Amino acid sequence: MKPSEFEELVCDHYRRKGYRAQTTSVSNDYGIDVFAEKKGEKIAVQAKMYGGSTRKVNRQTMMELYGAAAYFDCTKAVLATDGEVLADAEEVAHKLGIDILFIRPGMNPVPHVSLSERSLADIVWEKYIMPLAGKTLMRYDGKTNRIVNVDWSGIERITSNGRHSKIGIEIFRLAIDRLFTTGRITRDEINQNYAKRAASGVVLILSQAPCFRLVKQPIGLELVKEHSLCRSMPKRQSHVK
Repeated sequence: MKPSEFEELVCDHYRRKGYRAQTTSVSNDYGIDVFAEKKGEKIAVQAKMYGGSTRKVNRQTMMELYGAAAYFDCTKAVLATDGEVLADAEEVAHKLGIDILFIRPGMNPVPHVSLSERSLADIVWEKYIMPLAGKTLMRYDGKTNRIVNVDWSGIERITSNGRHSKIGIEIFRLAIDRLFTTGRITRDEINQNYAKRAASGVVLILSQAPCFRLVKQPIGLELVKEHSLCRSMPKRQSHVK
């Protein structure tokens, strides 16, 4: 199951309870994946598909969700996951009034998502990024990153200084969405949206996809508009002129 399908599973959960539920766009959602509304109630849901991975929901996630829900004037915040929640994250959730919804991919069927309906981020991730597992990538400055593992939660890598590091999929999805909507993203813009300062790794990894091209002034990525993926997707998903 892909993250977009997990989000639809969350939507279905709320729809069966009488809510109007819909997923958000990747950009400018501040981490909110689903909005559910009913009779003056507006719920902000963040979906974390961590089942089958080593990642666990932490307290920072809860704090960020609380702030995003307040920004969108929501009456409640919910963290939906199929994985594990750390004890301190549960404590923060209880303190801030955030509900935790445990939902498993096998609980309800999710309709098949056709190519034209799938997010561009999911397509790029599955087709070009997942096959990088086990490979060593070289940056423009000669430094390397060894990709240990790639799954739907993110990437595990060994950096050029030998440090084991994880980068969550969320920043990759944001960068891919920005590339397909504006045609370009810089390393600084990635840093502004990711607290762990892994922009160089994000740029290096995404530059392996043939639909993106590395640029150096300023350092970042640009969309290869001639790539077949751009031509095959519906016009509503690409606003690059």
